[in-house]
Amino acid sequence: MKMILAALDLEIRSDAVLARAVQLAVTHAAQLVLLHVIERETLSYVAGVSGRSETDLQDELKQQMLTRLEALLSETGRTRRSVCRVEFGSPHEVITRVAREISAGLIVIGPGKTQSLKEKILGSTADRVIRTAPTPVLVVRRQPVKPYIQVAVAVDFSPQSAAAAREAHKLAPDGKITLIHVDDIPLTVEQVMLRAGTSQAAMEEYRSARITKASHDLAGFALEVAGPSKTQKRNLQGVPGVVLGRLSRSSRVDLLALGPHGRNVILPTLLGSVTQRVLKEAACDVLVAGPR
Repeated sequence: MKMILAALDLEIRSDAVLARAVQLAVTHAAQLVLLHVIERETLSYVAGVSGRSETDLQDELKQQMLTRLEALLSETGRTRRSVCRVEFGSPHEVITRVAREISAGLIVIGPGKTQSLKEKILGSTADRVIRTAPTPVLVVRRQPVKPYIQVAVAVDFSPQSAAAAREAHKLAPDGKITLIHVDDIPLTVEQVMLRAGTSQAAMEEYRSARITKASHDLAGFALEVAGPSKTQKRNLQGVPGVVLGRLSRSSRVDLLALGPHGRNVILPTLLGSVTQRVLKEAACDVLVAGPR
């Protein structure tokens, strides 16, 4: 990881995003690029209120934001191998473009807030960055105290979850990695089995067989993705989004990694329902990574 891009909205949670980005840049001896995006709508509004032209305001706002970024960076003590940039445009489009320009190995961003109707329909800036980013995205929710130690990786045996597992190992080389597979038997399947006259004993046998197969598949997945390392494995039961959300609130997990979409989502520009739910409800930091 030679280049890290940290997108800061300069609101309250920016401190956590910056602190984590700096910690990772130090750990990986990477160059750090801090980016703040000023939306055109904001520029137009300020111009309308002040009675000044957008052209006159643009340079002034850019310099003000650069000064703020540089001051924040100076407070961290990380001024070497760091660059501050201010751009104008749609945040997720600018972040994605800059990530490609600098060949970023990681994008670090806050979770954002879905306040407007547009955001409720299209998702927050973080959601849209994840859908279009050319590189893994780390969504920071907690103020960092130390490097990631307890890392959980959601596994559905798709190429997306395999990529997430590899990126989690890369991001937290000294972390304790646990592969989590959540087995969800759809209610409709159980209802069909019951209507067909399936006995409770047969239902239990069916569930047991699924657990056995999942354990076998998870062991093979771990060997393929992590090699003969001491990666731990856990099979859990329930609705994946609910189980992973609960796991993120555990003191035993400080980073949850998963793919942007799983087996049931074909288009790479879409987020899977599990990923969407985790991004919305997770209490810990979330790494979203998949094959690009």
